Amino acid sequence: MMYPQQVKRRESNAEERQIDSDIEYNLDEARKKLDDLLKNKDEKGKSWVFIKKKSYLKVATLLKVLRDVFKHNLILKTKVVHDCEHRIVIMATLRKLDNSFLSSGIAERFKDQKSSNPHQSRAVECCQTAAWGRAIKSLLAVGTEQATADEFGVNLKEETENIEEEIV
Repeated sequence: MMYPQQVKRRESNAEERQIDSDIEYNLDEARKKLDDLLKNKDEKGKSWVFIKKKSYLKVATLLKVLRDVFKHNLILKTKVVHDCEHRIVIMATLRKLDNSFLSSGIAERFKDQKSSNPHQSRAVECCQTAAWGRAIKSLLAVGTEQATADEFGVNLKEETENIEEEIV
């Protein structure tokens, strides 16, 4: 009878345990900041939007909180998984400085340069933004929705109140 190969694990050192502890602390801080933003009605339209009875954070907000809390202690990488004439698929990953995996997000957009819908006419930028947002949301797990405000499209302005800028 063959047994599955045993994975050899090494003992983590004090520095690695401190880094993990710092990441856990920073995750808690980031979640608290984002929860506070979602509870703050003055941030509606700035940091988050309310669509169909649900609150959605903007990717810019997620990025700002990630940078404010983690500084330069995480790596956000983007990889084009598929790119052809009609569509693009991008994956974003968040990693620790030692390159160990924390979370990922993937997004797909269909391309149409002539479209008035920015999700199609600027598919690469929108796809990257959506992938970033999904990777960050996956790590921070804040709110009740995996999607971000940036993923809703052109009619977002019509569906929300007091938004002064177009969300793309």
